[in-house]
Amino acid sequence: MPSTPSTPSGTLVRAFLDEGAVRLILVEAAALAEHTRIVHGLGPDAARLGAEALVAAALNAAHIKGEEKITLQLQGEHPRCSVYADVSTEGSLRARITPADLRLEAGRLRGVLVAVKSLGSRELYRGITSVADATIEEALSLHLETSSQVDDVLRIGVRQAEGGRVVQAGGLLLERLPEEPDHPSLDRDIFDARYGWVRGAEISQLLTQLAFGSLGDHPIHLLEHRALSWQCGCSRERLEATLIGLGAEALREMGSEDHGAEVQCNFCNQIYRFDEAELLSLAEACR
Repeated sequence: MPSTPSTPSGTLVRAFLDEGAVRLILVEAAALAEHTRIVHGLGPDAARLGAEALVAAALNAAHIKGEEKITLQLQGEHPRCSVYADVSTEGSLRARITPADLRLEAGRLRGVLVAVKSLGSRELYRGITSVADATIEEALSLHLETSSQVDDVLRIGVRQAEGGRVVQAGGLLLERLPEEPDHPSLDRDIFDARYGWVRGAEISQLLTQLAFGSLGDHPIHLLEHRALSWQCGCSRERLEATLIGLGAEALREMGSEDHGAEVQCNFCNQIYRFDEAELLSLAEACR
C-alpha cells in the first residue's frame, strides 16, 4: 500500500561499491520508530529497542522477494522483554515491544534472537542466535556471521531527544559478495582493509557520507530507492478467523453472557467490536 501524508514513512536504499563487489543496504526509519513509540506508549529504553529492531528488520528486507516476509523476534531473559518486528517485500513494517517501561543497561540484554523468513503461512527459514549481554546490532551481526556465507559489516544507530522521542534511526549493511567468474570481487583481507573502519565509526557520520554518495573514499552506485511504511496487517476478516478458532461453544458463551466481544490489535491498537449476532453467526461457521 502506498504511503500517504499521514502514514509514517522511511527509506531503504540498495547500492554497490567497488564496481559491484560489495553490496550496500541503507535504511532510514526515524518516523517509523517514532510512530512505534507513540502507538505503544514506550518509555525511552523500549523506544530505542523498538527503533533498533525496525531498522534491523528493514536491513533484511533487501534479501526477500515476491510476497516473502522477514520477522525478527527477540525474547529477553534479562531484562524480561519481548520485541517483534516484521517487514514485507513491499516495505511495510510494524513492531511491538513489551513492556513499555523496559529498562536496559547500556542498551544491552540477554536472551534469544529469532529470524524467520516466510511466505504466507509457510516458513522458509528460521535462524536462532543466543544473545549474551549484547545490543541488537551485535546480536544481528552474530546472526549474519553464523547464517550467511559472506563477510559483512552491520551498523545500527538511534538518537533520541528528551522523553525518548526518536529523532534519528538508521543503519547500513555492507556485504562482500561471493566470488564468481567474470564478476568483480574482493578477498576477505582487502574487504576488511577497506571497510573494517566502518565498525567503529559514528553512525551519523556514516549516514551523512552516504547521503553525499560515498563511503570513505569509495563512491556508491545506486540500484534501488524503496519507500518504507508503517502498516499493520490486521483486518476484521483475520480476527473473525481467530475467533472461529476459539470454537462454537466459546463464541456462544461470549454472545449470551457478554453480548459481544472487543478485540484490540497488539500492533496498531485498532479496536474491532463484534456484537452478539455476529458472534452467534461465527459460532455457526464453526460447524
